[in-house]
This record gives sequence, structure tokens and C-alpha cells, in this order.
Amino acid sequence: MRRKKKNEAPRKTLLIVTSTESESLYFSQMRKDCRYTNMSVLWAQEAQTLEDIIKFASRERIKGHFDSVWCTLSFQKTGITPQNVREYQQFALKKKVNLAWNNPDISLWYLLHLQSPRLPISDTKVIESSLKGVFPQFTSEPSYLLKEGMNLHLKLFNAKAQAVVNGSAYNKLVEGRMDNLEPVHMTRLLNDITTFCGNADMSHNQKLIGLKNN
Repeated sequence: MRRKKKNEAPRKTLLIVTSTESESLYFSQMRKDCRYTNMSVLWAQEAQTLEDIIKFASRERIKGHFDSVWCTLSFQKTGITPQNVREYQQFALKKKVNLAWNNPDISLWYLLHLQSPRLPISDTKVIESSLKGVFPQFTSEPSYLLKEGMNLHLKLFNAKAQAVVNGSAYNKLVEGRMDNLEPVHMTRLLNDITTFCGNADMSHNQKLIGLKNN
């Protein structure tokens, strides 16, 4: 019996370069939970500026032959400002690197799975306080995602679409503030993840998924 030839083209690959350890841990949880085998996550640990992060991502894109590359940015943790982002958007485009961000940091993205803030938030402590109402041991420190929050992505997974809706509403709320740069810019990254990695395979995590299991 002859074997059928495999005509499937190799899956395209996606790289997420993060500005903080917390972002790296969160997207690594996503990679594992959803079985996104063609997604890679790297923390630009030595980068000091937004330019450094973009250059690091560009080098990794070339070295790893990635088809899509994203940098995720947490402003408060890294000292990045809206002005920095506006200044380096064209530079990133030239380097074939996409930018996603949360201002003040990635914890805002967690909160958006649960609610849309009614006032602009510039301090992670405010977000941390709100998240403690659902996750009593929550902290914005990366150590949380290695211990009590090791299943955070799973617990938030079912509310991903709501996070996009809430993010859009929050952006409209603060429109014209925060140096005229939307505080949440994640939707294109999520769309790229779906395009390149396909639908999440959550069959092995069904018992753990859902906010009620916190």
C-alpha cells in the first residue's frame, strides 16, 4: 500500500516579544493552554528602551524566520510613554515588527475580561485592587503568575471576546486623554494569533476553564 504524500504547507510561525516578565509568563500560559505550537514567546529582558525592544524583536524575526512578530508593551513597568510609541511606530513598521500595548500595564488586559473601567486608570495599584475582588491573592508582580496565578489565562479564557469589547469601550472613554494614544491596543495581536495559530485546543483544560474556578 502506497503512502499518501503530504501536501500540507508548513504552518506559519508567530513570535511575541514582551517588555516585561509578567507579559512573557501570561503569553506563555496562553501558548501552553491553547496548544499554540507555532507560537514563540520571548522576554526582551536586557532591553532598556522601546527602540531596544524593537531591535531585539527584529533580530529574532530574522534569526528564527518568523512570519509575524509582535512586541507587547507595559508602559508603567518599563517607563515607555505614549509619545515613545508614536515616535517609533514607523521604525517598528520598517523592522517588520508590530506593536501591541496596555497602559499602564498587562494587568489592565486582565481587568478588561471582567469589566470596563468607568474612569481612566494610570496606576497599576488601582487595577490590582479591583482584581483582588475576583482573585484575592492577585498582585501585578510576575511571581503571581508562577504560583497562585499559574492558571490565570485559563480562568480568563472564556471572557476573551468580552475583553475586546470592554477594551474598545475603555478606549472611547479616555479618547483625547493619555497623550491621544489609546490605552489598549490588543485586538490586532489577537487576530494575528487566530490567523497564524488557529482556534485554541482547550479540550485538555475543560475542568479548569472559567472565572468561577478561581
